[in-house]
This record gives sequence, structure tokens and C-alpha cells, in this order.
Amino acid sequence: MKRVFLPVILVPLFLTGCGKVNNVDIIPPAQRQPASEINARFLNSSASLTLSQVRGKVVVLDFWATWCGPCRMEIPTLVKMYDTYHLKGLELWGLSVEANDGQPDDYFNKFISNFDIQYPVGLANMDTLKSYGINPIPATFFIDKSGRIALAFVGVHPESDFTGAIEKLLAE
Repeated sequence: MKRVFLPVILVPLFLTGCGKVNNVDIIPPAQRQPASEINARFLNSSASLTLSQVRGKVVVLDFWATWCGPCRMEIPTLVKMYDTYHLKGLELWGLSVEANDGQPDDYFNKFISNFDIQYPVGLANMDTLKSYGINPIPATFFIDKSGRIALAFVGVHPESDFTGAIEKLLAE
């Protein structure tokens, strides 16, 4: 009896899988809203970065803070996504909400080094935080090649959600 019951449970699990790659619903192109320009002081990039400069690429904006546990949990996924997709047309920017927390740049630079973050990390100004409605964090925005918001996550999400969204947007 157990032999019959076990396959009945396991077969649907194998068919559906645990991580559903590319099963993320992005906003249809006709319904997407333009992304607001960002204003941030980047710590590990000498360039002044703007969304208009990267038009034609998929952009992921990740709003986070060093003191945010869920944000810290997501950083290894973001590092992996950047390493995997940057040369394929992905820009990923980490935008800390800590611009007014009084921490010195060295504090952030150590954090960036400890997590081996290679993508640009900046301190977002209040106008940027307001225009994206940031609260709570982590909050992640996926911007299509024409500069429109295609998806937003709030909270921690599995790597497969990131991969699915990025792959769909890169294919557009």
C-alpha cells in the first residue's frame, strides 16, 4: 500500500518542481509605467549613473540597508545574477536607504567588500525613495529595455523568481 501511495505523491512534485524558473508574471508591455530617474551617490563606481544612460538594457534596482536581515539574505542571489547576466545586458544597482544614517563611506565599503558585491552600490536620496514608494525593504524593481517598470518585488524572493524575470526581460 505504501508503494502505491508514495509515487502518487512524488510524481506531481517531480512534474511541478520546487523552483519554477521563468514562472514569474511580468507586467505586459502596454501596461508598464515609466521608471522614475534615480538619484544616488554611488560608493563603488566613479560614474554618475542614471537610468537614461542604460536605456536598451534590463535594469534591476534593489533598495536595501546594511541593517536589514532579509536584504542581507538576498545579496548573494543578486551577486550571482549580476555575474551571470551582466554581459548579456543586465544592469543591477544596489540602492541603500541609509543616506541619512550618518555612517561613513568606509562602513559601506567594508560591507560591499565583505559580500563581494561587484555591481554599483549607492546611497539613494529621499526623492528617489519617495518616487519608488520604498517602505518596506528589500524592494526590487525590474525595468525593461525601454525604461518602464515590468515587475516589483517586496521582501525576500527565491533565486528562480529573479532568474525568471531577468530572462523574460532580456528576451524582449
